[in-house]
Amino acid sequence: MSWWGWLIIGFVLVGAELLADAGFYLVFAGAAAICVGILGLAGVGLPVWAQWVAFSMLAIASVVLFRRKLYDRLRGGGGAEFRHSAVGAAVVVDEDVAPGGRTRVSLQGTEWTAVNVGPDSMPRGTRAVVVDIDGVALEIIQAVSAETPVH
Repeated sequence: MSWWGWLIIGFVLVGAELLADAGFYLVFAGAAAICVGILGLAGVGLPVWAQWVAFSMLAIASVVLFRRKLYDRLRGGGGAEFRHSAVGAAVVVDEDVAPGGRTRVSLQGTEWTAVNVGPDSMPRGTRAVVVDIDGVALEIIQAVSAETPVH
């Protein structure tokens, strides 16, 4: 494949990651394609099968080595540190939420998806407590005390 084909594929993959939250995988595949395109542009003449091998190895290695660190840094600001500060924090529910239902809440200046994991519905304005984090969603239950401070 020509070098410009790899560059186009790379930029399309990176753009697709920006348009649709694909779990931060497409950006690494796009970067790998861009690297293979740059190799071709620099005059490294690889056969097509070697280009595909290089692309695959670069994409897999970068996902394994860098995805978790970058994803945590970009999404939560610190992974375990954020988990520690978020669990136990109080949030206010802005809409009625049934058990198992999803809503948006604000925590530490950022909007989050929150899931009501408690047995009771939460009416709008209810204080809830973050009990866990599942991926990029906060798991919340209704706060027992009205004095629970909102972070």
